[in-house]
Amino acid sequence: TDGYSWPNRFEVIITLPAGVSGASSQGAGDSALASNIAALRSGETARRISFRCDSISIPGRNLRTQMNSNIYGPPHEIVQGITFAPVQATFYCGSDLAERYFFEEWQKTTFNTDTYDINYYKEYIGSVEIYQLNEQDERTYGCKLEECFPITIGGMPYSHASSNAIHKVSVEFAYRYWRNIATEPQKASLDSTLQDILRNSCLLY
Repeated sequence: TDGYSWPNRFEVIITLPAGVSGASSQGAGDSALASNIAALRSGETARRISFRCDSISIPGRNLRTQMNSNIYGPPHEIVQGITFAPVQATFYCGSDLAERYFFEEWQKTTFNTDTYDINYYKEYIGSVEIYQLNEQDERTYGCKLEECFPITIGGMPYSHASSNAIHKVSVEFAYRYWRNIATEPQKASLDSTLQDILRNSCLLY
């Protein structure tokens, strides 16, 4: 039967990036500690983070337009491009603040904390999936933030007056684009695109 969509019925799945190789102690992003990233990927932390997501939004999609004045009569808008707004999310924190640590380590895949050298883009991008659930916990809608990373980790205030409150950490995700999982197929990865270009170039000779 057809019912209503409830904003408290949702599921979030976070996929971390591959991380850094760890081949050089001075390389960009090596301060992210590849071993820590591997542990976060293989352990229960990512599942715990997803479960403790307090709030998140399915993002909007905006068409960037400009006025077409090269015609006779009334002008009209034409599409020039597509823009996506950052996604804000909040997560409940355990006493060990593993949730904050999780996103700190992800951020440190982008740069070296000693040299401030910046890592390669493909090394720090992951993904976030957001699902709407019905009252039977079945997924009825899903979108995926592709090439995603936490651009901002919010501050965490302390106060003796907040004796009954649970700490939350806020995170703002930047991403290249989002897609409807059911209707929009996943694009080829950056690596596979480059491999196809090189393969086709070789076939020309």
